[in-house]
This record gives sequence, structure tokens and C-alpha cells, in this order.
Amino acid sequence: MIDLVYIAILKANRLRPTTVRLAVLSVMSDYEDGTHFTIEKISDDLINRGVRKSIGSIYRTLKEFEDSGIVIRHQFDSIGTVYESNTGSDHDHTVCVVCGKIREFYKTEFDSLRKEVVSESKGRLIKHTQTLYVVCESCL
Repeated sequence: MIDLVYIAILKANRLRPTTVRLAVLSVMSDYEDGTHFTIEKISDDLINRGVRKSIGSIYRTLKEFEDSGIVIRHQFDSIGTVYESNTGSDHDHTVCVVCGKIREFYKTEFDSLRKEVVSESKGRLIKHTQTLYVVCESCL
């Protein structure tokens, strides 16, 4: 049975509840908070559920989700494009350049510095990204 919550999420974001959108939302809902995923991961997880959707359909769906604010797309130098559910919480990332592990972090000091820089520019912050490329503890 189709979860009515998924239909409500799509309608709240002005998206029709198509089978591919519902399937992708269903897969995403099984991920733990803070999980970063690729189009290929979504595809593999759909296949494991017996649902076959083309990579193109999944790409278009994630683009629609990005445009409506359901997901956030990141382009990390060492691992490429990944997505995460938009929880509304402000955070930054570390990415291990060896194994590709992504960690989220939040430091009030960074937040204060961002606000100071924006204030000095007499502008308004629209979006920010901060990614620290590291070698994680497991790869040292």
C-alpha cells in the first residue's frame, strides 16, 4: 500500500505522486538521518525491492526533489555527486579523500565567522557550503 505520508510530502511540494517519485521517497525514508546517497544507490535499492526504474527517471526525480527542497545535492571533489534529505539543519561536511566517507558537523565558530563575513559584505547569505577534505581515522 502506498504510504499517504509520501503523497502528502509530494503534494506539499507541488509534485504529482507518480510511481517513480513515490518509490524514490520510500527508499529515501529507509536511510538513516545524515545518509548521503547517489543515484546509483537509489537504483540498486529500488532493484532490491523489485522495482525497476531507469537511471534517467531517478535523475529527473532527484532533480525535481532538489528544486522543491526535498533533497540537497552536493558535489564533492573526491567522490562526485551525492544527495541527502533536507532536514533543515545547517551543517558542514568532512570527506575522506581515501575512502570517501562523509561526516556531517556543525561548529558555532564557523557559523559566527560566516555571519561576520556576510555582514562585512553588506549582503545576504543565500546558500553556503563548507567541505573539509581529510584522511579519516580509519584510513590513517
